[in-house]
Order: sequence, then C-alpha cells, then structure tokens
Amino acid sequence: MKAPYHLLIALRSDETILVVGGGSLAERKIATLLEAGCRPLVVSPAITDNLRQLLERDLFDWQPRKVEREDFTRRRLVLLALPPAETDRVLPWARQSGCLVNAASRSDEGDWALLAQFNAAGCRIGIGTGGTDPAKARRLKNEVLRHLAENEVKS
Repeated sequence: MKAPYHLLIALRSDETILVVGGGSLAERKIATLLEAGCRPLVVSPAITDNLRQLLERDLFDWQPRKVEREDFTRRRLVLLALPPAETDRVLPWARQSGCLVNAASRSDEGDWALLAQFNAAGCRIGIGTGGTDPAKARRLKNEVLRHLAENEVKS
C-alpha cells in the first residue's frame, strides 16, 4: 500500500471475508480473523492440518477447490494468502470485481491490512505496519500486553 490513510473498521458479524489459500500463510491470517470474531470463507484445494482442526470446530467455511473469477464478485473483502506468483495471477480478478484486497504476499498491492489486535480496559486496540511487517506489529502487541499486565490497567 502506498501512503495509506489508516482506518479501523468493525465489520458486521454477517460480513464474510473471502480467504484464498489454505497454506501456512492462510493459517496465520485466518487465526487473526478468528480472533477478531470473523467467520472466513476459505477457497483452496487443500488446507493445513491446523486449519483442518479449526474447520472441525466449525470456525470457518471451506470450499475445497481452486478460486474462480466469480468468487471475487460475491465479496467486498478478500484476503489473498497465496505465494506471489499465484497472487499476481488472481489479483486482476479481484481488482476487476471492485472488492477490497489484502494481498498478504504483496502488501504493497493491497487495499487493507490486518492489525495485531487485542482487548484491554474496555477498548479494542490494534497495532499495524500497513502489512509491511506483521511480525513487528505482533512483537509490539505482545510488549504492550506485558506492560498492561504488569501495570494492572483497569477498565
């Protein structure tokens, strides 16, 4: 993303985010979506064993197939959890459909990014780098959580 204007949005509970991909990258992104209360729809021919365990707990929906151009016309928010070459192949479909895209392997091509989020003192707090360094955001989130725990911040 280039010079983004950062927003924090709260999706309706019935808003489904399409996640394309079922590998380790998707696993990490889906964990963040689930933590935030989303119920993603995953389209991928295969999913990791960890995702299969989450699926058995009925935490997301899965369509075991390759993504198709029409999948993008049905969603407003899409998360591409694919290798760069595959992202490059399907990103034009997403762009043509008008949906907003998180291109996990090509953060500079995305419209939105996930935040490292948590609840504290009655607030929802998010830390992000615009998708450029999710590990850095996660480290800072953990640092803030440790600080809050040590200082017993109350709501």
